[in-house]
Amino acid sequence: MGVLLLVLLLLLVVLSVLVLLMLLQTLLQRLPLYKDDWKTGFRAKSLSTTAFMYFACLMPAVAFGGFAQQVTGGAMGVVEYLVACGGSGVAYSLFSGQPMTFTGPTGLTLAFITALHAFTSAAALPFLPVYTWCGLWTSALMVALAAGGASNLVRYATQFTDDVFNALIALNFLAEACGGLARNFKLGGAGGSGGALLAVNVAGASYLLTQALTQARGSVYFNKGVREQVSDFGPVLAIAAMTAVSHLPAVSSIGLDFLSVPASFMLQGGRGWLSPLLSVPVSVRLLCLLPALLLTSLFFLDQNISARVVNRPAHKLKKPPAYHQDLLTLGVITGVLSVLGLPWQCAATVQSLNHVRALSTTQVVDGPDGEKQEVVTEVCETRVTGFATHALILMSVGALPLLRLIPMPVVSGMFLYLGRKVMCGNGFFERITDLCMDPKLMGSGSVVKAVGRGTALRYTAVQALMLALLWTLKSFSQTALLFPSVIGLLVVMRLTVLPKLFSDRSLRLLDPPVA
Repeated sequence: MGVLLLVLLLLLVVLSVLVLLMLLQTLLQRLPLYKDDWKTGFRAKSLSTTAFMYFACLMPAVAFGGFAQQVTGGAMGVVEYLVACGGSGVAYSLFSGQPMTFTGPTGLTLAFITALHAFTSAAALPFLPVYTWCGLWTSALMVALAAGGASNLVRYATQFTDDVFNALIALNFLAEACGGLARNFKLGGAGGSGGALLAVNVAGASYLLTQALTQARGSVYFNKGVREQVSDFGPVLAIAAMTAVSHLPAVSSIGLDFLSVPASFMLQGGRGWLSPLLSVPVSVRLLCLLPALLLTSLFFLDQNISARVVNRPAHKLKKPPAYHQDLLTLGVITGVLSVLGLPWQCAATVQSLNHVRALSTTQVVDGPDGEKQEVVTEVCETRVTGFATHALILMSVGALPLLRLIPMPVVSGMFLYLGRKVMCGNGFFERITDLCMDPKLMGSGSVVKAVGRGTALRYTAVQALMLALLWTLKSFSQTALLFPSVIGLLVVMRLTVLPKLFSDRSLRLLDPPVA
């Protein structure tokens, strides 16, 4: 055991030197841009973006916190999620290389935590110490990957992988929204069946109102300045409006469920801030490396794919990406959260894309088929919105009673909106739409028309099969620990299997290079 500890100590020293060298290199490269990252953020658009992103990040944190309280036996709850989301977001906005990506809780991470809790319960092990050691190993592995420049490997994750992964995340948001509404009918929430029907209507109205307000930029009413403001503040206005409607006597008398948050700031069970990580034997601490390998694969792919989606050419970002520094920052944050026994945060693709789009300036142009389409002309690349958004989330622990005023159906409506936004631009969903379309009405740029309906159908079926496999593994606690490895399998499948099923020309059209 002494030799093993000595080897681990030597590896730690080497890793520390590599990290310091990498930090020095990345900081020297990014330092000239760091000041501009803050200076460019002090504008009116940042205010509307911060207001929108506050709710877009707050609601998943509260919702997942409520779910986590149930699936972890009360080890984690809403307060832990608010502190973790706010604190890690502030740290990421300060120390990441490229701050347009947002960190936050995700359904995929919650599925892994659920499976880990089920494993510790079956093995009669305390959850928090095992959770902490799993997180510490993950942190060390992520830092090692960052120091070794492993983010360069993401070039092998093509659009085939991106589309399936982003589809999984988008469908997870939609499923959480629909599942919450369905539970009202099954379990009989506030107001019984009448309240359940009202919840569906409130959620639908919240989604449609948010969609309508955010598209006000293309409206013919009012002047351009008013349309811009309504579009920028659309989600916030929709949340405020539907919350106010829900508190009208005629509506509240039917009955709605509201956000379930604690009355005061306190960690679950009144525990302290440090996890009892030394309360398990050394053998258990070492064995935690096994689930950590799976969690690392999830975080590595999630972080790098999300960052690449944020940096794709269509967004016209002018500042360079910083994949290694971003992964290093997330690795350190993971270690801190683990020691504190707080829920892990990772790159949140849905929130990140909405962050970029909220800071984008767009214009409507004529498409290749004569149809009007909205294109990005400029994005305000700043740290201000990420810092302000997560600082507000962190401060929300002092305003827990106010959060109770927001109805759960409004949260479901926001989940529908966020999930639907991520579906836009996803090649998998666009191809499904084209496959259901009359061939005569397809645009000239349709990939289905270029490769043929049969080829497009087979390729889409492969992606649908992989998506179904990921969803199935994620949905059961007995297999949720394994689903991150299947995400990595997508890369292997694209490189080895798909070239045998499709011609080079078809793959070039169906799976174009990703910048």
